[in-house]
Amino acid sequence: MSHRRMIGCALGLLLAGCASTGPSKETLLAMASASTSSEQVGSVTLNSRILSSIAQDEASAGDYVIGPGDLLVISALDVSEMEKAKVRVSSEGFVRLPLIGTIRTKGLTARALENEIATLLGEKYMHNPQVSVFIEEYRSQRVAVLGEVNKPGVYEISERRTITDMLAQAGGLSANADQVVYIVRKTASVGASPPGSGEIVKVDLEQLLAGQDPSLAMKVGSGDVISVPKSGDFFLGGAVRKPGSYPVKGKLTADQAIYLGGGLADDADMTEVQILRDVGGPKKEVFQVDLEQLLKNGKPGPPIKKNDVVFVGTSAPKALLYGALDFLRSVLRIGISASKDIAF
Repeated sequence: MSHRRMIGCALGLLLAGCASTGPSKETLLAMASASTSSEQVGSVTLNSRILSSIAQDEASAGDYVIGPGDLLVISALDVSEMEKAKVRVSSEGFVRLPLIGTIRTKGLTARALENEIATLLGEKYMHNPQVSVFIEEYRSQRVAVLGEVNKPGVYEISERRTITDMLAQAGGLSANADQVVYIVRKTASVGASPPGSGEIVKVDLEQLLAGQDPSLAMKVGSGDVISVPKSGDFFLGGAVRKPGSYPVKGKLTADQAIYLGGGLADDADMTEVQILRDVGGPKKEVFQVDLEQLLKNGKPGPPIKKNDVVFVGTSAPKALLYGALDFLRSVLRIGISASKDIAF
């Protein structure tokens, strides 16, 4: 092979090495604009903690309190009129039974109602009556768990159920789930928006399971909807080793985002990092970040949100240096290969 051809091949390799191998900034922006996912994430760790927490919560759960809409099966031994009698609790919290008439069930557990019925039967009809109350349908306590869980649906619950109880009952989070979930309630809290307008409560599962905020350890009630959104992605490009889209994992910072992309390329310029964010208008909001200075000062990079584009700039001196090194390596490789051919 001639020296001219060797140099030509080496120059070709040099130019190829200097060219960007990842998607352009425009391509990443288009990918971000097309994304419709939310800014959240699920994880195996969260799931295991959710599923294990149910046993602790069940240990402190009290008896279920009968409520409107529940279907009861009531039996009294040796009382034919009350042999597996099925009655529906009225909206006001009453049931009507043979022999004893209307009884108020509101605020009573099944055992308390058994004692109430036994007392009334004992006063009029028999000594020491044996009464059983079985709740066949928990119409008054239904909670929906929807979105990124393994078994979404509507669940009948006892009165003292927590968020983690319900997520565990729904089979835990799916692989695409967020660590932030939402509870949608039929009526608003006192002093908030008008009754009937509903309210949305945001719950960070990491904070909940870590016990950082006691107010998050709330119980869910009848008609509540737990919504688990899908996690969102951010888009990484420029002078990184593995450009592409990655999930937003909790409180993700720019330096962590670059680490997810395999780290910086040899010609990266940490002083020229751009974060492009959609703020709802025709233009993207652009943050110029000197990541090198932030890390020198012991500060983390800025937080990354869903659909952000993180673009790492290229250092011209580094590009020339590493390009020259690649050029020399190519010349050496080609020269050695040519020498072997001539020797052969």
